[in-house]
Amino acid sequence: MDRCMLAAVLLILICESGFAAEKKRVGIGGLVGEWSGTSVCQVKPSPCHDEEVVFRLSHPEKDKIRLQADKIVDGKAVTTGVDDWFYDSASQVLIWEIPRGTWKLTVDGDEINGTLITRDNVVFRKVHLHRSK
Repeated sequence: MDRCMLAAVLLILICESGFAAEKKRVGIGGLVGEWSGTSVCQVKPSPCHDEEVVFRLSHPEKDKIRLQADKIVDGKAVTTGVDDWFYDSASQVLIWEIPRGTWKLTVDGDEINGTLITRDNVVFRKVHLHRSK
């Protein structure tokens, strides 16, 4: 294989891998629905418990959306909080400031991953969600 052909093949492979790593863009309206997954404690020992969770997103506006967070206890949803979260559509990040710290959830197509970081800059929880079917 001559050098030009090899260079072309390498360029194609590099470009394809770059596109595959790119996040799938989701507008705020595309977040509406039910997302389920896990919320895992990162500080151990602590009073925190790993949980199965369901997040319900609704009422999208320009840059905010209502999020209801439920944990699953004995097979039933128990609401732990409901509030409006800010959505930065450019970075695909949901943000919620609370007295304990800041939640940041990154949206990538049908997945959401994020953290609760305390005011002391400690990662307290990690969340992994997928869109419920």
